[in-house]
Amino acid sequence: MALLRLLLPRSLVGRVFGLYTLALVGFVAGGLLLFYRFQFTTQLERTEDQVATLATVIAPAVADAAVIGDYDTIKHTLERSLRNSDIGAAQFIDVSGAQVSASYDTPLDVDPPRWLASLFADRLYDSNLPISVGGRDYGVLRLQIAPDRVAGSLWQQTRMALWLALAGLVFGLLLIRWPLTNWLGNLDRIRHLQAELQAGTAASQPGLSADAPIEFRQTFEVLNQAAASLQAQREQAAVTLGAIGDGVLTLDRGGRIIVANPAAKAMLAADGRTLLGEPAHLALPDIFPGPLDSRPWEHRLCQLGHGDHRRVLDTTLTVVHGGDTGGQVAGYVLACRDISEQHALDQQLRAEVASREAALVSLRGVLEGLLHDRSPDLDPTGSDGTLQAVTRLIAALVAQLQARGDQLDAIFTLSPDGFVSFDRDGRISLVSPAFQALTGLQESTLLGLDDTGLFALLHRHAAADAPPPDATRLRHNRDDGAPVRVVLELARPQRRALELGLHAGGGGAVSQVLHVRDVTHQTEVDRLKSEFLSTAAHELRTPMTSIHGFVELMLMRELGPERRRDVLETVRRQTQLMIAILNELLDLARIEARQGKDFSYELLDLAALAREVASDWIAPEGRAPIRLALPERRSALVSADRLKLRQAIGNVTSNAYKYSSQGEVTMTLVEPPPDKPGAVGLRISDEGIGMTPEQLARVTERFYRADASGNVPGTGLGMSIVEEIMTLQGGGLSVESTAGVGTAVTLWLPLAPTRANPSVSD
Repeated sequence: MALLRLLLPRSLVGRVFGLYTLALVGFVAGGLLLFYRFQFTTQLERTEDQVATLATVIAPAVADAAVIGDYDTIKHTLERSLRNSDIGAAQFIDVSGAQVSASYDTPLDVDPPRWLASLFADRLYDSNLPISVGGRDYGVLRLQIAPDRVAGSLWQQTRMALWLALAGLVFGLLLIRWPLTNWLGNLDRIRHLQAELQAGTAASQPGLSADAPIEFRQTFEVLNQAAASLQAQREQAAVTLGAIGDGVLTLDRGGRIIVANPAAKAMLAADGRTLLGEPAHLALPDIFPGPLDSRPWEHRLCQLGHGDHRRVLDTTLTVVHGGDTGGQVAGYVLACRDISEQHALDQQLRAEVASREAALVSLRGVLEGLLHDRSPDLDPTGSDGTLQAVTRLIAALVAQLQARGDQLDAIFTLSPDGFVSFDRDGRISLVSPAFQALTGLQESTLLGLDDTGLFALLHRHAAADAPPPDATRLRHNRDDGAPVRVVLELARPQRRALELGLHAGGGGAVSQVLHVRDVTHQTEVDRLKSEFLSTAAHELRTPMTSIHGFVELMLMRELGPERRRDVLETVRRQTQLMIAILNELLDLARIEARQGKDFSYELLDLAALAREVASDWIAPEGRAPIRLALPERRSALVSADRLKLRQAIGNVTSNAYKYSSQGEVTMTLVEPPPDKPGAVGLRISDEGIGMTPEQLARVTERFYRADASGNVPGTGLGMSIVEEIMTLQGGGLSVESTAGVGTAVTLWLPLAPTRANPSVSD
């Protein structure tokens, strides 16, 4: 820390500039590191894919030449394959051991460092491809990668990135230097204002220019107002000191009198002396018996004069500490009040004070009884108003403390978070009901344990792979002063995640308090988010890998028209699949984000809407259209968004056709079950492959598909969207399915309350 303070710039400009420099260098260095790491990994993957693709492309030509023994053609093929690639040498080794080799040495544009070339050499391997025709082996095709070429390409990009980063760093530092110096230079004017304030000549300072930061302009405006206010206060103080009847003396830190108001001069001056400039212990020996020792006093009585001219003064000495002297003594203020008459009266009353001693002793007994014994039978010996008022105040204080205690007990009992309080010896003294409910540990088991024993019990209830709570770590605060909090996963009495925090009690009867918060929901949300991102990335990577492979094949090899059309058709299908996944992801995200706020509700006849969907639906070739089993001249009115409801019905109908190669798809209205009174359901059933109970339990999971073979197209998001749409409209979704028999999906919606709805039947 001492070295850090030594290196820290003294000026605000230097500190801001240094902080900006460190932040800029950190970001630039981090960006360069990420850039190099990404380019290194990409270069490795690109080189491996290039070698694999090249080996696949030239293998047929080498095999044809090997069959007829045309080694010249093999050599020419190998030499052509080396051009414009990262392969340094190629060999064909026949079964007799004969070799046909080809190499391609070209000067590098940039010579990479040896460590980088060695790094690529350690991670890249030669490619060996056996050449077989008609079940007979003719030899091995070996392709050797040139690490210098691969490293040279990466090193050229890295050098360019380094130069660009250095240029950006220098430009950024030069760009920030001038405005910092210009803007923060205005702070020098504060020193001039401080000197004027100390001298008592502060005047209003001119405002800053318009280009100065608004915070500085506001600061100087406040300082000008403070200077004007201070000057006005000084003038008011001078008038006040002259008007008050008490004597006031101001002394400097050496004890010399520098200010004396008229009352002080009249009260203390003798023989025409002015007092100003004299040491206080010499000018006023009756008040200051010796040099000042910086110890203040209050209401010290001092006597001046003798006989009939004797006066009694009540004096108070106050020490003034200066902010600019590091808390050292800056001066003293002596206030004097002539209390000669009051002193005489005080002497007369001293005799009466003795008679009140008995009453004060009785009052002390009452107070001790209220605060300790709480005995209502303690009878005070006095009945004056003061004693009764004190008694009433104490009783009110006791009632207030009791009410405060009841409030704290209610908060402690009703809080959903758990608390465990430890006494001054570090033993458990109190356990909240919420803590017992969260952990399954009873108060009788916990009372008297220390924090180590408590954490041991919690660890017994924790999950098998959960680490034990570290009491030592919990006792220490983080760098920002906040207490350290750890998450413990419990397996008993039920699986949940608890966040533990140990707080210091602040002394007294409570040494520390353990705070326990249930974070099961937050932990589960984080886990589901990670699983969703992983699944989405996997689903998008599958078609992208196929597209990338076929595009690489088209670039590296000449294909015939038919083959080229097949490849392009495959790329188109995979692209359509990616677009479908992204569209459904965006649709699901919009629905979840808006939470139905963009739904346009209207009064719909569910039966009429089902007929409309069935009429617009185009069944696959060779399949029967949707069979409607709807009640005639009856309606089922619901309040819903027409487009969203059509989307949900369309998704379910599409699944019904996709997962049933034959049989009918039927739509019908169903009466609500006992658990859904006042609702109506639209059932869409098929005679398809159906689902097992395990598959049925996961039907609404995102990206889950009952058909894992990939023969049925789809993204696995359709039923998730259907469930979200129905839930946001106040309805629901139920699915019934039997493997090999078929599936029935029912979309439930509450009946509209605008008018009576006739009952529906299957």
